[in-house]
Amino acid sequence: MSRLERKRNKEKKEVNIKKLLFIQMVSFVILLGLAGRLFYLQVINHDFYSTQVLKQRQISIPVDSGRGKIFDRNLIPLTDRTEEKIAMIYPQYFNLNKNNVLFLEEITGIEYSKLYNKIKISNNILEFSVKNNVDLEDNRIINTRGLFVVDKKIRYEDNGLLTHVIGYINEVDFKGMSGIEGVMDGVLSANTKRSLIATVDGRKNFLPGEGYAVSADKDESQNIRLTIDYHIQKIIEETIDESNSEGAVIVSNIETGEILGMVSRPNFDPNDIYYHLNNEGDELYNKAIQMPVSPGSIFKIVVALEALNQDFSYEDEIFNCEGYEMVGNTKIKCSSYKSGGHGELTLDRAFSTSCNSAFIQLAEMLGANNIINMAEKLGFNNIVDIGLQEEKSGNLPKGDELLGPAYGNIAIGQGEILVTPLQVNQMTQLIANNGLKKPLYIMEDIVDSSYNTLKKSTRGNAEQVIDSESSKVLQNWMEKVMKEGTGKRVNEFKDITAGKTGSAESVEKGLEVVHAWFTGYYPTNSPKYAITVFIQKGRSGGGVAVPIFRNIVEKMTNLGYK
Repeated sequence: MSRLERKRNKEKKEVNIKKLLFIQMVSFVILLGLAGRLFYLQVINHDFYSTQVLKQRQISIPVDSGRGKIFDRNLIPLTDRTEEKIAMIYPQYFNLNKNNVLFLEEITGIEYSKLYNKIKISNNILEFSVKNNVDLEDNRIINTRGLFVVDKKIRYEDNGLLTHVIGYINEVDFKGMSGIEGVMDGVLSANTKRSLIATVDGRKNFLPGEGYAVSADKDESQNIRLTIDYHIQKIIEETIDESNSEGAVIVSNIETGEILGMVSRPNFDPNDIYYHLNNEGDELYNKAIQMPVSPGSIFKIVVALEALNQDFSYEDEIFNCEGYEMVGNTKIKCSSYKSGGHGELTLDRAFSTSCNSAFIQLAEMLGANNIINMAEKLGFNNIVDIGLQEEKSGNLPKGDELLGPAYGNIAIGQGEILVTPLQVNQMTQLIANNGLKKPLYIMEDIVDSSYNTLKKSTRGNAEQVIDSESSKVLQNWMEKVMKEGTGKRVNEFKDITAGKTGSAESVEKGLEVVHAWFTGYYPTNSPKYAITVFIQKGRSGGGVAVPIFRNIVEKMTNLGYK
């Protein structure tokens, strides 16, 4: 080998060595980078990636509605009061076969066909109440894919209080649809939903060794406190149910305007709202605010106030009742028709006996238009505006409806006059309050989870609607109703109560019916509670509505509401 060849071989070797060194260096850098990345993933970011991996093996199971609570005035919860064992079905994972549905029927008590059909058509999580004796360690629960049995806060009890005022939520997206749930949805829905995190295997079966974990979201709840008194609410619901009646009852605080109780019957089940939405009944209507009806003789309060407004000498006017009154070609009967009439009587006795003849004669003297103006002054034909979006304004006759013989119907609260129990209660409250109207309201404030007030509700200003002298005359006449008139069935409470009865003719589904009314207050020496009772198809205010009022007063006084 020549010297030139040896030189070339030497140079070639040196080049190869340099290449190997470069490759070694690059390999070392790559290995070092991989080791660093591995260290970053397994050590520095271990918790983050472990959590992400775990999330792929987890299912979030809601254990409440994710909505703020609704409380009474004393922070007694009206929603989310109880916990129940719930079977939660994830339809996308649940194997809809005969054995699984039969097992679900066994633990829930719900018919096979209902379960099967509901799961088949649903894309959302389904919830079914579970029997109390279910064994949570049963392997069938653990091994049934897409089935989880948990303890969950129930938004509504089956026989909960204040159903119509609270309202209900959409079962799919939990959006408030009516009542407080609807009008305050923005506040109540701005809460963190609590969930249980369950670890599952690749087939979405629960891994019993892993257990459940409660989601660790911050508690930033916003809750609604109402003016409702839980104990008064319970009294009025029990009383109207004991009478087996349909209608409404309202109790308010005369001094403040706070609504302490409001009930409507028939009731509905907010846990099965789909049934009621497809039903032909009227159970979803809050009859206290939503179904204006004729007031009947309750409206004689308005007529009497207009008489005193025009001239106090009407107190001494003598009327003659022959048992009926001819208005144009129409004979309007008085309650004394069969006995030949009340004869001669003054306005206070006409009021206490609810004499139609006397009030028709009085209305003709006063003028229909003036009476309707007084009714508007007292709040009729306008919503009271307690904050519930379902409230209706009712109706008062106007224009040509006030001409000619219209005064006959106006005198006795019939014809085109439609009112709500809430409007009647507001009128009663202001009379008992010496003509000073404290606007009724039902929402107190928004509170956090520690019951600190976040925002107070807006309230109307007090207004002197009628003069105190007229109010005191009416108070005296309303006391006479209980002692010697149509309210005598109040019995032993005649000396501490005042009020007015009414029986209103109406038409429902083409049939003539008579509704029963009573509105009043107690105690008479220092009025505190205004109570309005409306009984649908009750026929007699004195015979049906007054005994319900009496029972409410008895129960309230026994609890110390004196």
